[in-house]
Amino acid sequence: TGLSGLDAKASGRLGTRAMVYYMSTTIIAAVLGVILVLAIHPGNPKLKKQLGPGKKNDEVSSLDAFLDLIRNLFPENLVQAC
Repeated sequence: TGLSGLDAKASGRLGTRAMVYYMSTTIIAAVLGVILVLAIHPGNPKLKKQLGPGKKNDEVSSLDAFLDLIRNLFPENLVQAC
């Protein structure tokens, strides 16, 4: 079934096509990422000044974050979670 039914030459061609497809989509994604970074300028300080002051978050200690992680491991309502 599938690939096991093909001879060595056909499976080699299929593998080559798969690698070409993978490499081409990876290159397209990388180029698209570079284009979007150049167009959007994430982290641009000039854009940050236009946003104005934002809401300040409360300071969270690492102990609070760890305990919150442990607390979120278990659901509040076990029946509703099922």
